[in-house]
Amino acid sequence: MNRNISIALALTTLSVAGCGKEATGQVAAVVNGEEITLQEINAELGSTAIPEGVDKKAVQQAALQRIVERRLLAQAARDDELDKTPDYLLRERQLRDALLVQLMGQRAERALKVPGQQEIDKFIADNPVMFGNRKQLIVDRIQFALPKNPDQLKALENDHSMDAVAARLQQMGIEFRRDNTQVDSAALGQQRLQQIQALPAGEPFVIPENGVVTVGVITGERAEPVSPANARPIAVQAIRNKQLTDTIQQRLKQSRAAAEIEYQPGFAPAANSPASASKK
Repeated sequence: MNRNISIALALTTLSVAGCGKEATGQVAAVVNGEEITLQEINAELGSTAIPEGVDKKAVQQAALQRIVERRLLAQAARDDELDKTPDYLLRERQLRDALLVQLMGQRAERALKVPGQQEIDKFIADNPVMFGNRKQLIVDRIQFALPKNPDQLKALENDHSMDAVAARLQQMGIEFRRDNTQVDSAALGQQRLQQIQALPAGEPFVIPENGVVTVGVITGERAEPVSPANARPIAVQAIRNKQLTDTIQQRLKQSRAAAEIEYQPGFAPAANSPASASKK
């Protein structure tokens, strides 16, 4: 047989095989040759509880139609070559990284041990601001972006009122927002709340966290204790959350220690930050 004819027949066979996908078994639909599986439908529904008496098949069909419409629009976007643009490639990387971190967290969470009764009771006793002594705190608050030089925050040590802090920030040319808000004592945590309460009356506390600096004074409070019936489940979740955070942070520490990271001048982390350990 002529070699060119053989190649043509082989390509035709592959083309037919590709177009021969069928919506059967685990495949719920085929959209322009792309399969949508029952697993994708289940992922679309996630943990959504289907109310009693509702037709499960109808719910699945509705979920499938959402996927079909999304797939059609995605195919149309690829036809427009949007998947080759710099913006797409950047966001694809962001989403891929976020998904991998999320899956790592889910796997680590499945491996966590279930806390015992003594551990739960001890956690409740050690953290009364989360349970019996839980309060909603009224806070006069100032927030602003963490300065590139965190040492600038030391100037606030000489300011003993919120008005003095506001004046200092204006003098330093730092933009800020001031408002009154409610803060759950459980969110602050036992240690941090104790440190705030140990300050003289009216003395502002300063909390730099996640790139934002919060300065505030507690001006009022309202008791909002957690009932004993609800305390244990909340304690279990809090313990597991801490275990998960510790696990992820340990993995991050190991990865950072083994990494080689080169920064452009001006982008390196501060010398006293954890990230500076991997600076090259």
